[in-house]
Amino acid sequence: MRFYVMTDIEGVAGVCGWEDRKDESIYNSMRRQRIGRLLTGEVNAAVDGLSAAGFDDIIVNDGHGAGSTINYEQADPRAVYFHGLDRPFWLPFLDETCTATGAVGAHARASTPDANLSHTMSGAIRRWTFNGIEVGETGLQALIAGYYGVPFVFAAGDVHLCREMEALCPGCVTVAVKQGTSLLSALTLAPERARQLIREGAERAAEAVDRVEPLTLESPVLFRDERKEPTWDEEDPGEATRVINAHVREIEGEDLMDVLLKVYPKYERDLKPEQWRPGVRG
Repeated sequence: MRFYVMTDIEGVAGVCGWEDRKDESIYNSMRRQRIGRLLTGEVNAAVDGLSAAGFDDIIVNDGHGAGSTINYEQADPRAVYFHGLDRPFWLPFLDETCTATGAVGAHARASTPDANLSHTMSGAIRRWTFNGIEVGETGLQALIAGYYGVPFVFAAGDVHLCREMEALCPGCVTVAVKQGTSLLSALTLAPERARQLIREGAERAAEAVDRVEPLTLESPVLFRDERKEPTWDEEDPGEATRVINAHVREIEGEDLMDVLLKVYPKYERDLKPEQWRPGVRG
């Protein structure tokens, strides 16, 4: 069985402030290393639980913006890891070959009251909806998985994110490792306790595979993109875009992937990278 894990840092226990990759100070370098260790501990806990549940093929996407946040010297060898920038797609290898998918270190969608480090893709976005369904990054992951018929069954992160995914994917297993109290503060578990709960939750996620329905959209798909600041030009909306006002645009497509390719033209439709696996060759 194959499980696809998406990772981020804003929902990790012990993280409550934004990462600053431009700050080259010694303090910030040490802080970023600590964030990497905290994330790696939670990812390893999830891999351990998934392995115990019978998933023998685990793909972990090092999904935070830097593309290389996981500490690979500490990474669990039972998984393989996708990392780096200039990606052919946001979630490569998440397709119909996966049994299920989930997320570790996940944060709530933009504009969620009191959620710690809540956002959707960037700080510029106020709200994203697809056919009227409001989603953040983890919800979009569930929609992409649903496009391929794959259920979203596990999420670990802020309690606000957990409630969000429980509403989108009823029956999924969630593990709250922190409670956001504002954008920049949270009540958080100690790392050891967070990892214990993630390990237990990931193992239980196998039971959710048959009860959780893939999150799907009817055709056509209407995407609504609302921005905090005036962004869109009504006189020059761009290809495939309908500008409602300077803050809001809409894009319509035959299905989710058609819409995403219009939002992110650099991506490829139905990307099928070669599924490399380790082994002795020759």
